[in-house]
Amino acid sequence: MRRLAFVSLAAVALTATASVGRAEPLPRPSVDYAVDGTMTSGKGSFPATMRHGGGKLRVDSEMNGHKSSIFIDIAARTATVVTERMGQKIAVQVDPEQSAGAASFLDRDAKRIGEDKVAGESCDEYEFESAKGRTIRACLTRDGIALRTRDVSRDRVIWEATRVTRGPQNAAALTVPQDAIPLQIPKLK
Repeated sequence: MRRLAFVSLAAVALTATASVGRAEPLPRPSVDYAVDGTMTSGKGSFPATMRHGGGKLRVDSEMNGHKSSIFIDIAARTATVVTERMGQKIAVQVDPEQSAGAASFLDRDAKRIGEDKVAGESCDEYEFESAKGRTIRACLTRDGIALRTRDVSRDRVIWEATRVTRGPQNAAALTVPQDAIPLQIPKLK
């Protein structure tokens, strides 16, 4: 279940990265930013913050009293989840196959199907098929900020922004904390 939640969160985060009706690449982030919003998974809705700077993305969330951060290096296609348990930060590198699968959202061609406004920002709405065959709609600003991501197949909004702030981000905050204890989890089959 955690792996499914990660893939959903990472897909939303990486989606953040034309003429109507014609397939084209999704816009990638071209500015540094912080976005507050709401994520929804099978376990319910929870607040989240996405920060992007220098090709790195961080997604912070809290669910059921547990805080976690996902650190994504977009170019390297790696992701690490950091949680705090019993007063210690634990870092788990996500299976490279899962990271690459989530990152493949950036490589998808999508059809621009319209325009909308989310969190006071204009965005272009794109539709594409996920690697698992689900229809996804993402509303992205022209500078590549994901404002809303919807799994049409499940009739569920997985991410919706409530506030966008463009500007430089603290580079150190976008990398895995040095005091996090690395934890190796064997690959599950």
